[in-house]
Amino acid sequence: MSVKTFWQWMNDIHTRVYAKGVNHMKEAMECHPRISKPMVEQVLVKAEEIREQWDGLRTVTIDDTEEEQFKTATEIIHNLTATEAYIFNLQQEAVISIAGRHFKVQPVQKEDPHGDVDTKEIE
Repeated sequence: MSVKTFWQWMNDIHTRVYAKGVNHMKEAMECHPRISKPMVEQVLVKAEEIREQWDGLRTVTIDDTEEEQFKTATEIIHNLTATEAYIFNLQQEAVISIAGRHFKVQPVQKEDPHGDVDTKEIE
C-alpha cells in the first residue's frame, strides 16, 4: 500500500466515523419527546452548513480534525477537562493517579442551594 493510498483510506474511514457521529446525534434527538422531526431535520441541515460553509469541510479528513479531541457529553455540558469529568462522574470513593501521585477522591453528598458542592480546606 502506498502512502497516498493509505491516507485516502484513512480519510475515507474518518469521513465514515464522522457520519456515524451525525447518526448518533440524529438518533439522540429523535428519542426526545419534545424534538419534532422538522426540528431534527433543521439541526442536521445546520450542522451540514457549519461543516461545509463555515469550516470548509466537504469531506472530513485527518488533517482537518487533528487538533480536535474527543469530549464526552459531561465534558461539553459542564466545560470540564477529562480528569474533571472523571471525578465529576464518580459515584463512590476512588483512588486516582496523576503524574505518578495517588489521590483518594470521594463525592460529597451535600450541595448548597446553588448546586455547588461545599468545599473545605483540609489542613
